[in-house]
Amino acid sequence: MAEEFKNPLISSKPSDSGLSVSLHPLALLTISDHVTRHSVRNQKGPIVGALLGQQTGREVTAEHAYPTDLVKTQEGGWEFNISWMEARTQQYKDVHKAPALDFVGWYTLAPESGPLPDFTRLQQQAMTFSGDTTILLVMHPEAIAAGGATGGKLPITIYESASETEPRDDDGSMQVDGQEHTSLRFKSLPYSIETDETEMIAIDYVAKGAGSAAAVTDSKATGSPAGASESKSSDKKGKKRADAAVEVTNGSESANDKLDSLTPEEQDQMANMTTRLNSVKMLQSRIALMRTFIQSLPPSYLTDQESAAITPDSPDPAHLPHLRNIQALITRLSLITPMDSAASSQPLAEATHSQANDVAMAKLLALLGQDIQALSEFGRKYSTIETARNALRAKHASGGSKTYDALAEGDGHFGRMVM
Repeated sequence: MAEEFKNPLISSKPSDSGLSVSLHPLALLTISDHVTRHSVRNQKGPIVGALLGQQTGREVTAEHAYPTDLVKTQEGGWEFNISWMEARTQQYKDVHKAPALDFVGWYTLAPESGPLPDFTRLQQQAMTFSGDTTILLVMHPEAIAAGGATGGKLPITIYESASETEPRDDDGSMQVDGQEHTSLRFKSLPYSIETDETEMIAIDYVAKGAGSAAAVTDSKATGSPAGASESKSSDKKGKKRADAAVEVTNGSESANDKLDSLTPEEQDQMANMTTRLNSVKMLQSRIALMRTFIQSLPPSYLTDQESAAITPDSPDPAHLPHLRNIQALITRLSLITPMDSAASSQPLAEATHSQANDVAMAKLLALLGQDIQALSEFGRKYSTIETARNALRAKHASGGSKTYDALAEGDGHFGRMVM
């Protein structure tokens, strides 16, 4: 019996960090799209991307993903383009501010046996972005090809890295007691799938629409010029009715040809309209559910005086939270409903004018307060200057009286004046 292969990069110790990972469908769709495009376009190089999410305590979420740019080293390996990744990550941070996203890990392809030796360098680079809690999401393409993902388990594995010290095993050289070296090992982590209603709409569209997708060949497009020339020649020969009959019988084929001849922009518009239609259908089903729930309730004592009296069991306490949520939703509708008439817009205009008047009045009061403060400061300075001026006048007045008194006692000449 052949011995099972053991990956030396997989740690023999279980994970003791307590990390738990929550994956969102949008990140998984991005990874799947990256793998599909890389395969269909026959691109070269490894498939590597970044994971963006949040970390709250020991819980890590992977909410978004994007393909990364790699550069080849002189030794033939691969490394992240650090400057490109920093700029790209910052762009995502600027867009997704609530909740704030950050780099939490990266993804790639690998066999089910575990990570490859080339992943060590990439993991060390990724740890410079988010520290020791950087996760590695590995997708197993052979499991998808073999149909192993049909049992409900995703063909992915999530790892965390840990530095482990191991004694050197050198048979032909002397070894110092206690000599050890540190190596990077990977440990698998548990994960769960989390989603919200907006992501469920996209997943529902992918599940329903992607199943009928098919590749479009160019064989019909290449044969169209010949068919066009034949139709023109037949029109000149008077066989237009026969051609019309053929077109009627082949109506279904022409409709398929029109669908196949859509441009990528038109296909995107159809996909957008389909997504909006799914959203409207979901909204309609929720409204119908609320209507059925409200109709099943007994009459309200506010509108029907003959209704049953309020008791601890009537209305049902389990219905009260739902009724409160419905009342809150109805209250918010008046705020988000667009106003389409002058009568409905009049209260809003009055409120706007009242608010504008309040703001203008506050500005005038602030300006008046500044003027009063300036006048008070001016009065204080004027009083100080006037006091100094009066003191100076009094001083001059006292000195002048002594001079004139001395002049009067003398002979009228200043030279004989006694001070």
